[in-house]
Amino acid sequence: MKLTTLAGRFLRIGATGFGGPMALMGLMQNLLVDKTKEVDAEDFAEGVALGQILPGPVAVDCATHIGYRLRGVLGAVASTGGIVLPAFLLMLVITPLYLHYGKVPQVVGFFRGVGPAVVAVILAAAWRLGKKFVVDYGSGAIAAVVCVGAVLKLHPILLIAAAGALGIAIRGCAKEGGAR
Repeated sequence: MKLTTLAGRFLRIGATGFGGPMALMGLMQNLLVDKTKEVDAEDFAEGVALGQILPGPVAVDCATHIGYRLRGVLGAVASTGGIVLPAFLLMLVITPLYLHYGKVPQVVGFFRGVGPAVVAVILAAAWRLGKKFVVDYGSGAIAAVVCVGAVLKLHPILLIAAAGALGIAIRGCAKEGGAR
């Protein structure tokens, strides 16, 4: 894949990914794994896993991973820049407008309407991702434990470490050569 194509794919994802990181992850999966098949499900899953254990936005970390897998360091730069640039530019334009007009009743009403829609988009993306990662009772148990921990507002690092430990306990250690 050309660098310009890679950057373009992530610009598209970044420009249309309303609803936060889960929505972006859903768009990435839909475009790159399901539609164009430029990324296989295992590489995508690796990117998601790495994105969850590293600091920063999961979607950006995953985009960086995918870009690196496809085109090395320049691919990582292209995909990361592509996914971040649209939101950055929009925030430069929208922030001053919001600061000026944010108390106008129609603007307040707009954001009250957008909030539930964003939740719906995030839930739909989580559902799609969940179908890829929660595939048996063991992964379901891990998801349930982490979900309860998140509701109880436990620290994300603790939850991720617990999920990793549960994964080892449930699945055992990967055999040498079994992991990529």
